[in-house]
Amino acid sequence: MSENTNNTSAPSHIVWFAPDRENAPWTRIGAQWPTKNGKSFRQVLTVVPSAPGRIFVCRNQPKAGAAA
Repeated sequence: MSENTNNTSAPSHIVWFAPDRENAPWTRIGAQWPTKNGKSFRQVLTVVPSAPGRIFVCRNQPKAGAAA
């Protein structure tokens, strides 16, 4: 299955990795967009973590003043 990963719209969610270490910073590892039918998501990961930790998917909240 081949899909175009050049996304022209902002992602609906951001994918983060939180290492299992106290006070470790979260790292953005990807993004996701809803599919055309709205029943699932398409996710693009730019990094795949190899350390122990958790993956979080958080709603994207564009910064104030950013173009819509």
